[in-house]
Amino acid sequence: MPGVRVVLITSSRGGPMEEQIIAGHTLIANRAHERRRYPRVEVAWGMTLGWGSRLKWPGQVVSLGPFGVKVQLGGNDATPPRGSQVRLEFTPPDQRAPLAIKGIVWRVDPDGLAIALLNLSIRDFHRLKTLVDQWRAS
Repeated sequence: MPGVRVVLITSSRGGPMEEQIIAGHTLIANRAHERRRYPRVEVAWGMTLGWGSRLKWPGQVVSLGPFGVKVQLGGNDATPPRGSQVRLEFTPPDQRAPLAIKGIVWRVDPDGLAIALLNLSIRDFHRLKTLVDQWRAS
C-alpha cells in the first residue's frame, strides 16, 4: 500500500511497539499484548513466593494468565533475578484448594516480577484459564 510505513520502536517498558503512518496519520499499537498466547486479567490476590533458601516471601498476584503471572513482593528485600526458578502459592477466589505452581522469573520490572509458569498440570492450566475467562466476563 503506497504511503504506508511501518517502523518498530521500543516502548518505555522494553516491549516492541509498532508505528504505522497512513495518509499522514500515525497509529501506534503495543504488540506485546498480541504476542500473548492468552489474555491476562488484573487481580489483587495474596500469595507467597519461594526462592532459594527463603521459603515464604509475601506478596500479591496483580496480573494472571494461564501461562504467566505478574507479582509484587512486599518489603524491600532483594528480588529474585531474571531466570530464577520460583514457587508461587496462592488461593484463587473460586472456593477450591490453594495452588502451588513453579515458575521462572521472566522479567524484573519496577512494578513487580513477570513470571512464566512451568510444568503446569492440565488441571491447573484449565483452572487458571477458567479463572481468567470468568474474571474477564465480570
